[in-house]
Amino acid sequence: MKISIATKMMIFTCALVLATLLCQLVFNVFLSGPFLIEQKKSAVNKLFGAIPANYSDDPDFIYRLTEKAEGDNIDVLIFSDKGLVYSSRNVDIPLIRQRFLFVGPFDRAAFPEDARAQVAQRRQGGETVILLNGRFDYRGEARYAIIETPVESIESGVRLLSVANLRISAIVLLLGVVCALVFARRFSRPIRAIGLVAQNVAALRFDARADENLSTAELSDLSVSINAMAGNLERMIADLRDKNERLQSDIDRQLHLDRMRREFVANVSHEFKTPLCLLQLYSENLKNNIDAADKDFYCDTIIDEVNKLDAMAKSLLDISSLENGLSGMKAETLDFSEFCMGVLARMDVLFGNIRLETDLQEGLSIEGDAHYLEQAVKNYIVNAVSHTAAGGRVAVSLRRSGAHAFFSVFNEGKAIAQEDVSRVWESFYKTDRARVREEENHAGLGLYIVKTIINAHGGTYGLINNASGVTFWFMLPLISA
Repeated sequence: MKISIATKMMIFTCALVLATLLCQLVFNVFLSGPFLIEQKKSAVNKLFGAIPANYSDDPDFIYRLTEKAEGDNIDVLIFSDKGLVYSSRNVDIPLIRQRFLFVGPFDRAAFPEDARAQVAQRRQGGETVILLNGRFDYRGEARYAIIETPVESIESGVRLLSVANLRISAIVLLLGVVCALVFARRFSRPIRAIGLVAQNVAALRFDARADENLSTAELSDLSVSINAMAGNLERMIADLRDKNERLQSDIDRQLHLDRMRREFVANVSHEFKTPLCLLQLYSENLKNNIDAADKDFYCDTIIDEVNKLDAMAKSLLDISSLENGLSGMKAETLDFSEFCMGVLARMDVLFGNIRLETDLQEGLSIEGDAHYLEQAVKNYIVNAVSHTAAGGRVAVSLRRSGAHAFFSVFNEGKAIAQEDVSRVWESFYKTDRARVREEENHAGLGLYIVKTIINAHGGTYGLINNASGVTFWFMLPLISA
């Protein structure tokens, strides 16, 4: 089972506090007694070393000299061969003889000049004390010093200190656990936040960012690195998605072109098949000089079918020229209003018994190739005439629409089905052959040519189904006045 950083930190901190407390308890229980005894011995030795340097038999002077030591529960007795000189407790010589190690006459050997404190037991009561018996000279006479302090007071102090330390240790341990928990949570909180950001990045969600203004330098650097990684990954994925979308678009376009190419070949084959069959049939009849054959009708039919094939071949050449040669268009400034009027004037013969309405706004100038734009305008008009019954109405309009010239041709008739709206711009596509007047040569290439020309001029195109007919339109950018 995996353990979190916060848990590990809390365990480590608690273990460290507990180890410190255990070491302190071991010292208090097993080592503090001997340590304090040694400290007392050192204090006694130091006091004995300081007395001869500043000594006087004046009791008040000796008291001032030993006052601090006596306050630490160290008793001092000084006497000479003549009697008691000073005692921190009012005791006489017989009592001194009973309390301490010597009996009988003073044994000078029991009071060496280089005396050192040692742990001993009193003869009276068997109490254990730290005792120093020493001798020093004062004005040619010997002075004897007995310095003692009870060990029991030290041990009692150790016991009290151990109890106090146990209580303090319990409090410190509790506080240590609480502080460790708080610290671990405060320390792990930014780590968890950084981890959450990393999880979001792994899930390709880049809306969250790690806090870079952290008090810990390492975590702040980690946040900066995580954010930099997230930003770079987001840009790379966005770029990859954009390239994938462009690739998918290219694939879809290629599939569409392949489909259109197959349909184009099939449509061309279909459109050429009927005229060629008729040409073959009528030519064979003429060659075989079939009886009762109307040679004039045959010749007229052959001429008509040849004209259809010629028109279709020209349309295919126009398409080829448009698709492969529009980069070489001869762009020039055109007064598009006068241009459309001229095209309509030249096509006036087409309208016959069809009512023509025009609404051409003057003064609209564009930049484009006059040859190709004339094809686009003519194809719209021919398409409208082809789909308008005798006595019907065709309306040609040109007006300003913002920064564009809006050209439209309306013809009365049946609306185009919604499923055919987007496909009428494809080559050889016919929505309903019944809508086309039989006397017209209509191969389904006109709107495709218009689309190609308008796209090459940076314009837009479309159609609108009306209640009484259909409006085909295109828009071209105007030249600023």
